[in-house]
Amino acid sequence: MAYDIIIGRDEADKKRFGNKALVYLGRGYVTMGNYTSLSNLLWMDVARSHVILVAGKRGSGKSYSLGVIAEELAGLEEEESQNIASLIFDTMGIFWTMKFENDKEKELLSEWNLKPKKMPVRIFAPFGVYDKYLEQGIPVDYKFALKPSELNAEDWVLTFNLDMINPVAML
Repeated sequence: MAYDIIIGRDEADKKRFGNKALVYLGRGYVTMGNYTSLSNLLWMDVARSHVILVAGKRGSGKSYSLGVIAEELAGLEEEESQNIASLIFDTMGIFWTMKFENDKEKELLSEWNLKPKKMPVRIFAPFGVYDKYLEQGIPVDYKFALKPSELNAEDWVLTFNLDMINPVAML
């Protein structure tokens, strides 16, 4: 018998929160011999803070998984989301598409009882490429820049993962 899997929630919290403050991640797969089928629903607790690492090789679904989590967080009820914010550093330039409904996958979404929707995301672009992104049709909202002079020695050492006594760090 299949049961829901809730990541990050212990038995006490299952009783306390019930089905509140959960985000839907998808379904697990079960392989038996030559057959693979969908199985348990996978949920993640957002009632409490957690540290999450999404890792894998190129093309294994890391960005897709982060997109699912971000979409689910954006869709939470106000009571559940009032203390939650997601911040994605999009080094591949793909999450701006969340500003638009996913009509391309409309049929696939309907198989999962989901509907295309746009997310309330705000896109920050580096000052030097902001105008270029706009020219390319990428809907950026804000420019940002960091002044190197605003970083202290410890910030620079942490940025480059150096030991404080490393000669390069001292420089």
